[in-house]
Amino acid sequence: MGIPVYELVKRFPIKMKRHEPAINAAKLMTHEGVGLVVLVDPVDDRKVVGVVSERDIIRAIAKGVSLQEAAEKIGTLKVVTIYEDESISKAARLMLQRGIRHLVVLNRDDKLAGVISIRDLIQERKILKLLAEALDSNS
Repeated sequence: MGIPVYELVKRFPIKMKRHEPAINAAKLMTHEGVGLVVLVDPVDDRKVVGVVSERDIIRAIAKGVSLQEAAEKIGTLKVVTIYEDESISKAARLMLQRGIRHLVVLNRDDKLAGVISIRDLIQERKILKLLAEALDSNS
């Protein structure tokens, strides 16, 4: 199976309600030092309905869209996800195939469990440590 994605999830993802102004997503990204905010359902804050990335913010600005618009208006609503128990190699393939830098991580109940970024995948030291541990456990 390989190393599971949950090994790369560092913290619970930054999220906001989908109807909040897009400017809030930009502020959250700046404050939290992240490149993606997960948009959640107003009733169930672990149900993913979209994402807003740095790229989405830039596109909106370039098109003259007000960042006072609802985040869901500028965000991506067809979210690429991966389950937390799937392998990091699958995560890498998905990012490569889709040309994306973030994956939303779900548990098997389809609830938000985290976000991983391309940065997480290329952090050589952590990956090497996880690989070494996996090899040790198989010996």
